[in-house]
Amino acid sequence: MEVQYFGWSGVAIRRADTLVGFDLFGDAVTWAKLDDPATTILCVTHGHPEHCGSLMRFLATPDAHLPTTHLISSPPVIAYVTRGSGLPIAHAHALEAGDTVSIDGARVTAFAWKHMPLLPPGVRPKIEYAAHVLSRPIDFARIAFAGLPLPLRAPMLGFHITFADGTTVLNYAEGLHRITDPHEVEAVAHELSADVLLFAVEPEEVQTIPRWLEMLRPATVFLYEAHRPWRERFRLPYVDLDAYATELSDRFQHTRFNTLIDPGQVAVYPVGSPPGH
Repeated sequence: MEVQYFGWSGVAIRRADTLVGFDLFGDAVTWAKLDDPATTILCVTHGHPEHCGSLMRFLATPDAHLPTTHLISSPPVIAYVTRGSGLPIAHAHALEAGDTVSIDGARVTAFAWKHMPLLPPGVRPKIEYAAHVLSRPIDFARIAFAGLPLPLRAPMLGFHITFADGTTVLNYAEGLHRITDPHEVEAVAHELSADVLLFAVEPEEVQTIPRWLEMLRPATVFLYEAHRPWRERFRLPYVDLDAYATELSDRFQHTRFNTLIDPGQVAVYPVGSPPGH
């Protein structure tokens, strides 16, 4: 399985001739870098700027591979992103939580999750967080205005992928955190178990992540920081992902932990064998 990281929440996973891209955002995402697989499936988890804010432009570029590309998201995101794109109507799949669609041998099932809290716990940390953000009012205003035309209130969807060879991937996006509903995770673990788990980590959530890993029990995990560029811009704390992955590896010795840190990172990982094999 080849994994390609584009920064933010943008990850592309290739298995054989099928590429599944999650939340591909920003100028670093080009059709040339996706390398024209036989089938491209673009999954968008929700309508926030750094998830779908550049996808409309991406689909409208002259070198877009629209005949072999499919888009999966909630109905509001699909309606926004596909305006004027030229994507075939039959290739735009608007899903609700619980829906499944099969595309060229790959099966995609959507499930619901709740977004991680934007502010840290505690009154003082919240005040300090807000002070950091407001210390750069121009940057804050740009981010706020960028989101105005987007479907910000669209449902938040995670995706379970079953590739043609049986390999399974679960993208939990930004849904594993301190206020995640354990009943939700239990249901996902029961109904949508997967070999590979992909999700975002924020510094305020590191203590709660092991609980969700114990429920989901993946063989392989990919960790990334969804908002690292914003945290650096506003001088907010962020996670040392490599150190955190080592900590998790010591606790979950039958799980392989991988970090997605550098945009442009491409790596090939075995799926299903124990760590160290």
